[in-house]
Amino acid sequence: MIQKIILSEKEYQYLITELLHDHKDILNKIKVNKITNSVEIYVDEDTAFDIRELSSDEVGLHFDENYEPTEVGWILEHFIDKFYFDKKRFDLKNQRI
Repeated sequence: MIQKIILSEKEYQYLITELLHDHKDILNKIKVNKITNSVEIYVDEDTAFDIRELSSDEVGLHFDENYEPTEVGWILEHFIDKFYFDKKRFDLKNQRI
């Protein structure tokens, strides 16, 4: 099952240049469609899980002295939410991507 996730340009840039920088195998599984002011990405369940795991591992490193998330911390928290694979979502597998 394929899931569409909409990211801001900033989220997308962090995803590809930082979080997945050393994970070319995951990057190769992502299909991208840039639209005005945002980016649609299409991932399967396993890829979404991998991105959530990487985000979860990294998020703890991005809090300030008041235990508030930094800008990167907020992005990672959004990834954890956005890459949750809800089986009730519309299945895009049969649509042309």
